[in-house]
Amino acid sequence: MKYLKIALIVFFALIVNQNVFAQADTVQVLSPKQFLRVAKLNPQAVVIDVRLKKDFKKGHIDGAILAESSDKLYHIIDSLGERKTYLLYCKYGERSIAAGKMLFEKYKIKVCSLEDGLDYWKELKLEIVK
Repeated sequence: MKYLKIALIVFFALIVNQNVFAQADTVQVLSPKQFLRVAKLNPQAVVIDVRLKKDFKKGHIDGAILAESSDKLYHIIDSLGERKTYLLYCKYGERSIAAGKMLFEKYKIKVCSLEDGLDYWKELKLEIVK
């Protein structure tokens, strides 16, 4: 009986840990150089800016599509399909990770987020357009 209790505790602990790791794997965080490489080399890549329109107008990654709300983000995915590689970014990286998690919950697709956001991109003197 004692071994059965221990086995059940271990079993439930493994299930909980699996769910935690599965949630963390829903958004892959890419360094700016990795992000740029995927954007340029993968013909299925779609770059999405999840900041506000006023920030987008001040400067964004070349070719990025603006999705300042979840409705616009969902519309983009619905229009382009779930088989694309979606690269999300924001100012610091937090909003894009949250948006990526929302996409995973709704579509069960994995997305990528720019590590430390556009501020870090600019710090590295990578190209932005207005």
